[in-house]
This record gives sequence, C-alpha cells and structure tokens, in this order.
Amino acid sequence: MRSDLDFNKQTSLPGVSIAKILPQMSADELFAHRNCYLGISLENPVFYGEALRSMMLWAASHFESCLVVVGDDLCRYNQIITHGYDNAGALQGAHAKGDDFLSQNASLFEELKDSGIRVTRWNDHIHNNLYHETRSTLHNIFASNEAFKSLVETDANSFVKRMLKRNESIAVEHDEAIRLCCEYLLEEIAVFSTLSEQGWPVEIYPGSELHVLVEVSKGSFSCIPQGLKDRVNVELKIG
Repeated sequence: MRSDLDFNKQTSLPGVSIAKILPQMSADELFAHRNCYLGISLENPVFYGEALRSMMLWAASHFESCLVVVGDDLCRYNQIITHGYDNAGALQGAHAKGDDFLSQNASLFEELKDSGIRVTRWNDHIHNNLYHETRSTLHNIFASNEAFKSLVETDANSFVKRMLKRNESIAVEHDEAIRLCCEYLLEEIAVFSTLSEQGWPVEIYPGSELHVLVEVSKGSFSCIPQGLKDRVNVELKIG
C-alpha cells in the first residue's frame, strides 16, 4: 500500500469505499496484492470529473501500481449498435472517443504519473498471443457450454436495456444487438483474463460485476482460463 498520497485530505472530492469483493476476502488479503487495474467505460459519466480523480487517488493510495485501461476501441461495438457504422467507421469513432478522454484528463494523469498510475489503451491489450488464445478458448466455451452462454447473453441483454434506458437509439435489429454485445463481453473478459495472467489480477470498478464473472468467481466453470480463476473484482462505491 502506498503512503505518499493522502486520499483523506481531498475533502472536496466524493468519497470512495469498497462495496463488495469477489471472491470474498478481507481488506488485508486484498491489499496484499500490489497491483490493480481500472477499466474505463467511456460512455459512463462516473469516469469523468471529480469521481475519476477520487478513484485515481484511492487506487494510488492503496496499491503500488494501477493500470488504467481506456476501453476506447472496445466501444466500436457500441458504435455499430447505436449508429449502424461499418467496422472501420465504428473503430474510428471509438478511437476518437479515447482521444477525447485522454485530452480531457491529461492534466490528471500527468499529476499522478509518479504515483504508480499508468495509462494504456484497449489496443495495447489485444495484440498478443495470450489474448488471442484466451479469446479463442472463451468462444469455444460460449459455443459448447449452455450455462456459460446463457450468462453472457443475460449480461448482453442488460447492456442493451441500459442503452435504451439512456434513450440511445438502436440502429440494428435486436438479435444483432445482442450478438454484438456478446462479442463485446467475450473480448472484454478475454482482456481481463490476460491482464490477470500478466500480473494484474485485481480489477477495481465503480459498478457491479458481470453475472457470468460472479459465477466464475464461485468456481462454476472448471474449463475457464486460469486468469479468470485467479481474478479479483472490487466493486467501488463513489460518494
């Protein structure tokens, strides 16, 4: 745990606390891990402004290193679903969102660069053999294990419902939206697993865990990649 930053002195910022840890463990067991990562969902307002600063300071105060993973190119699926873009247009739009996020938060990340915070983009994590092997394994499980597939589809349905609740238009048929969301989730989970195997097993995130990963944390799937078995999810409460 780092001691050079005093998060508690940042009195004007919203508070950060642990809502849940999966699998269950004590705070001492959690903070025995030296590294964590925070995935940035660019369309979630909690990743902007004071809430983002609070999470960054909290992470720097509790872990030696925090890897910030900007999920920009992952958002290409959202771009296809909501705008009907082709793959090239969706990737361009998603990458532009990442550029905007990094520009808006450049001063924050510069301020924290010596505090164990390291910023990466989605593209940095999907061009290695371990990721490709993991994603292939997950696709095979999705195709062959009905329980796993059902949980991924449940999360995909929740994803689409959240889009509609935010009054976002859906530019593709509902079945295609669900298929794209499943692809999104399998890609995301493959990156989580890869990060875990690369020494980043602890995810911190201001939201609840995916249904499929809750079941993984319970040991429901023996065939799952080792990185997911070793992974720890920390649900943060902001404010």
